[in-house]
Amino acid sequence: MTVLVKHPVVAAFDFDGTLTHGESFFRFLAFVTPWPKFVWAFLKCLPTLLCYVLRLQDNESAKIRVLQVYLQGRRVNEVEALAERFAREKIPATLRPQGIAKLHGHLKQGHCCVLVSATLGLYLRPWARDAGFETVLATELAVDALGRYTGQLATPNCYGPEKARRLLTHFNQPRIIAAYGDSSGDTDMLALAEQPHFKPWR
Repeated sequence: MTVLVKHPVVAAFDFDGTLTHGESFFRFLAFVTPWPKFVWAFLKCLPTLLCYVLRLQDNESAKIRVLQVYLQGRRVNEVEALAERFAREKIPATLRPQGIAKLHGHLKQGHCCVLVSATLGLYLRPWARDAGFETVLATELAVDALGRYTGQLATPNCYGPEKARRLLTHFNQPRIIAAYGDSSGDTDMLALAEQPHFKPWR
């Protein structure tokens, strides 16, 4: 007897620049960091950011350095509470209406919508939960035994080939129906889709 396994119809969305206007990473760090400390930390990160812009440093190592400066030693429960507020109070104003309309279209068709992003699951999850996403595949932060952020990553940075790997692992199927992205970091994810959409709302 042959058992047919019905795979979900998956639509994958990048977040920053695709569903939003601009980036959310530093907006979030500014939200969770008192302003004088944020400015001082930003100055400490400038050499790293310059190296990244000049392509002398990769995305993952640059992100880790910034996280070490801003979040290392911070209590998880404190930052998570701020992340919930950030998702509720700040993200809605940055959203692209066309992107949210497309998301709602997929949801109405019963598609499994997944948010796939290199930014932090810490604040994406609360927003995605309310927006109707089935799951979030994002960059996750390492936590020590005392419940504090270490400044390291608990998962590989969800960027480039890692986006496609996460989708393939999570859904255990070689293709998805649609993918939406806006940068070279989305190329591998878009290649999995029957309907790839690059910068669809610009």
